[in-house]
Amino acid sequence: MECVFGLVGDGFALVVAYSSAVNSILVHKSNEDKVMILDSHKLLGASGEAGDRVQFTEYIQKNVHLYEFRNGIPLSTAAAANFTRGELAQALRKTQWIIAVDMAKKRCPHSYSS
Repeated sequence: MECVFGLVGDGFALVVAYSSAVNSILVHKSNEDKVMILDSHKLLGASGEAGDRVQFTEYIQKNVHLYEFRNGIPLSTAAAANFTRGELAQALRKTQWIIAVDMAKKRCPHSYSS
């Protein structure tokens, strides 16, 4: 069973994800990286079907970078979490994705879950 969760403490944020890629009783990989670095201050942990999870997290990562490239300033963590929630809601309306997402920032730690 896959899981992703985040912990926030005094001065730190921790994002943890189960690292095995399984399908039914078959284990395909035991070292799958499910925590993605969005920028120098944001982490995104995700779990779900392998193809959907990878496609969605890369889409979020590329759009966060595109925003920074176009505007010259990085997206705040709250704004990135709001964008991620909106895109996940839109994707769920169009297709049947089953993805859990947890985002954290390094400075002044906060955790956002969808």
